Amino acid sequence: MLSAIAQTEGFHFEDTLTGFKWIGSRASALQKEHGYRVLLTYEEAIGFCCGDVIFDKDGISALGVMSELAYHVYANEGSSLAQHMQGLYDKYGEFVSNNGYYICYDTSIPLKIFDRIRNGGKYIQQVGEKYDVTSIRDLGCPGYDSEQPDGKPTLPTSSSSPMMTVRFANGCVAQFRASGTEPKFKYYIELRGKP
Repeated sequence: MLSAIAQTEGFHFEDTLTGFKWIGSRASALQKEHGYRVLLTYEEAIGFCCGDVIFDKDGISALGVMSELAYHVYANEGSSLAQHMQGLYDKYGEFVSNNGYYICYDTSIPLKIFDRIRNGGKYIQQVGEKYDVTSIRDLGCPGYDSEQPDGKPTLPTSSSSPMMTVRFANGCVAQFRASGTEPKFKYYIELRGKP
């Protein structure tokens, strides 16, 4: 949802790899190298960093920001957080997600799944008979990103912990990766509805 808000409102948004070592490092670089004021960084697994004091997951500052938002919504708008959220959905679209994992003790299985998507270097163009693929970002080695003019991803690649992002014509985005710490094959799927 944040990407859709950024696109509509004209502020900068970037994807990074999962984990606050990547998120925090990129936020710091955006501030130091490009002069950005970083307001929020987050990861899907309920990790938030609000502001630019410490580029790390911080539940205390997130609680403070959420409390301030709640006070503003109730006191200044005479509304509830649920009504405020519905206003955001009305403006930017409703989003549904389905995130989860499969227990996978055989480390070759995720690699076989990625190889099927790679399709011998010709990457899949369709899933089933009706879901057209519009782009693929493959963070395995050597890496590939169909949205980049040179086909090279802007995010780091890894042969030991590859990740793939598949975007579909209907707006669905699906990401797949093997966990680096547990025997899990993880998926993150999001679909945006129209405002």
